[in-house]
Amino acid sequence: MSGGEEVRKRAGLLAFVGLVYASACGGPYGMENYVAEIGPGLFILMLFVTPWLWGVPMAFASAELSSRRPVAGGYYRWVQVYLGEFPGYLAGIWSLFSSFLDNALYPVLFARAIAHFTPLTRFEQWLIAVVFIAALTFLNYRGIAIAGRAAVALNVFLLAPLAWLMGAALVHWRGNPIVPFAAPETTPGELIGTALALSMWLYSGYYEVSTAAEEIEDPKRAIPFAIALVTPLVVLSYALPIVALLATSTDWASWTSGQFVTGGYTLGGPFLGRWLFLGSVASYSVIFLAYVVWWSRLAWALADDGYLPGSLRKLHPRFGTPHRVLLAYGVIYAIMAAFPFEDLLVADSWLAGAYTMLIHFAVVRARRVDGVAGEGFRIPGGRAGLIANAAIPGMTWLAMLFFTRADQVWLGLTFLAAGPILYFVTRALRAPAPLR
Repeated sequence: MSGGEEVRKRAGLLAFVGLVYASACGGPYGMENYVAEIGPGLFILMLFVTPWLWGVPMAFASAELSSRRPVAGGYYRWVQVYLGEFPGYLAGIWSLFSSFLDNALYPVLFARAIAHFTPLTRFEQWLIAVVFIAALTFLNYRGIAIAGRAAVALNVFLLAPLAWLMGAALVHWRGNPIVPFAAPETTPGELIGTALALSMWLYSGYYEVSTAAEEIEDPKRAIPFAIALVTPLVVLSYALPIVALLATSTDWASWTSGQFVTGGYTLGGPFLGRWLFLGSVASYSVIFLAYVVWWSRLAWALADDGYLPGSLRKLHPRFGTPHRVLLAYGVIYAIMAAFPFEDLLVADSWLAGAYTMLIHFAVVRARRVDGVAGEGFRIPGGRAGLIANAAIPGMTWLAMLFFTRADQVWLGLTFLAAGPILYFVTRALRAPAPLR
């Protein structure tokens, strides 16, 4: 990192892959209700089609820009370098907003999961959420290498019972998992809206890994390799457990989130059922852990450029981590865990789409400025492939905006408008550091 500080610990390839998988997937827990909404066959088809609408283009763009410029701050700095100061700020601040809206949900989900074991008051659930935040923030405080090793362990823990579930399903296979193809009441509008929501929710988390590039061993090679390895694993992690469960179940129309736990009790008894429940808890934990790594480095980069208080630039003298940023994130998440904010998550899709398109524009600009040649990954297909890689997620995002409920549109517009307003306020109050 710049600013006279040096990162002292780096994540090896295995630890980094663990973090990438966590932010790009974190397991299939919590999406079972979509089967009941649209039908078994259609849902499985969408799991293989929707990555090409969002996740694969994101992976390609992130891999190319990481090969070109593996810098602290990642995509925020890419947009800043290739498109200019104002677009760079918008990419950073919109992502910062998204980090509050998105990642603050996982401590709440963790506390609600614990409440299934024993009755808890709302205050007690909040205290559990605070402990969750404190524990995972402490792992981040100790450095990316420790956070990465914890991510690997959590990923193994949450995937192992799913492997058991799939093995048990082979023994108890009953019928065709893609029949019926669609739920009888599914309308074309609902199908499109669900597909777009899935593409942006299930297949995201690729750009964020770039923010910690200076803390990864050989980032020009490690980031594209990890993305190439993880992307097919993500698709299979979603699809195979769902196929296995559908092959042993006939009550798909009543599925809700938590169906893996129910299936575990049926196919493997109480031990597997409880393990799958704990696997879902581990899923919340590892996703939160990974995103705190990425987004804390983004906030550090914004502070390094003068857009956030300069005190946040300080790195821990022993661990080389942005410990003040991590403390600020922990406090903010603890406050947000006290409020029911799920309805605000619609704004997260608006924000994610907005800064994602800026990153795709940055790739196009990078090709024009730096050329195609050079070491590392390049988006295949020449200029046509480059344009298609930006156009497909762009159309996906615009279609998602079109299908947003009218009463929720103002939320997205409010958060998007806050970016330019804060930029001009910040410029008036504080001169940013020279661009690097």
